[in-house]
Amino acid sequence: MRWFAYNGDADGICSMVIRGLVHGIEGERVTGVKRDIELLERVDAKPGDEVIVMDISLARNHDRAKHLADSGASITWFDHHLQGEPIPEITSHIDTSANVCTALLVSRVLGSGEDWAMVALHGDGLGAHSSRDDLAELGELLNYNGYGFSLADLHFHPDELMVACLEAGSPEVFMQSETFFRLRSGFAEDIAHCDSIEIVDGIHMLPDEPWARRVVGVYAHRLNRGGGGPHVIAIDRGETLQISVRGENGIGELCAKFGGGGRETAGGIDTLPKGEIPALMNEISTRR
Repeated sequence: MRWFAYNGDADGICSMVIRGLVHGIEGERVTGVKRDIELLERVDAKPGDEVIVMDISLARNHDRAKHLADSGASITWFDHHLQGEPIPEITSHIDTSANVCTALLVSRVLGSGEDWAMVALHGDGLGAHSSRDDLAELGELLNYNGYGFSLADLHFHPDELMVACLEAGSPEVFMQSETFFRLRSGFAEDIAHCDSIEIVDGIHMLPDEPWARRVVGVYAHRLNRGGGGPHVIAIDRGETLQISVRGENGIGELCAKFGGGGRETAGGIDTLPKGEIPALMNEISTRR
């Protein structure tokens, strides 16, 4: 039995497409919204099963990964987020460099799919390292679709979107599809609301509404392209904030101090009590 666990954002989707174009995607697939990180809890691998993980943090799935490996599952891990303590039994392709995304690692290992890796770089806000500026919109839209509090917020289930990309075969063909045009239309409607976003005590504060939950990632990446970070973007959920942070380096480690995680230039904190905002902003101020 083969299992796939992959992030529902652009990088996770493109990673799966690259793999699928070479080896197929037969097996059980587990994915979700972008912040649904602990996907291995839904992988019921048995001894002898194969588990392929794409674009989710080993640090956030460490105990479950160790259990599956110790139980006799064969695990291959592709990622660019915080790794935590290595697990020798796992075949790891993990690189946390600021100019790398998971799809690029998959492409290098398989020797194929560079065009989809370039899409993923744009989706992760790493477009400066992509050789295909013509794929910037696609990367942004695939990433946009992954953001939401639950699957109900999304235009497409990430697995449905991944299969559509795989069936298209190339980014250019997918960009002529009805699915692509639906994403473009939804994004245009959502991003228009961003003119109303206010900055409160240094935080770009968004309301807890579907459009904001969908657009927060793209909005954060666009802020970061303008420099001057780290930038803090938050969705106000009453007594807590859902935090996104973007900057040039060390962002994942910064967010980990507050129960979150991420990678070199981007990270998040799912639930930050409002009483901890001063501590977070003090940490932010030392990096500006």
